Amino acid sequence: MGIIAFYEGNNATQNIVQTVEDYPGQDFRPVQNDEIRSAKIYDVRPGCEIRVYDSPDGATNDDFCIVNVKRPIPEYVIGTFERTYEDEFVRVTFIRNNGLDGKISRIRVN
Repeated sequence: MGIIAFYEGNNATQNIVQTVEDYPGQDFRPVQNDEIRSAKIYDVRPGCEIRVYDSPDGATNDDFCIVNVKRPIPEYVIGTFERTYEDEFVRVTFIRNNGLDGKISRIRVN
């Protein structure tokens, strides 16, 4: 089982806000609203999709970001949710409205 740790600062710095396992079907509000700015994943399964939303109900008319895990890796930092990029381990897609880092109000893991 992989682990997803959400951090208060960019580049997985400052305090850990919340840690969850990577099992599919999760849909929740973070324990601290509007605090998360980055994440670190540990052995998260390939095919895992992590979605973070500015909207408390997960609406896509505000900022959101989709992280698709492509390959297993012991540890990987998603330094910001406000950048679209792809490498051999992840594909990150950011849909901008007015900024997402520090404004995350809904998380879904599938």
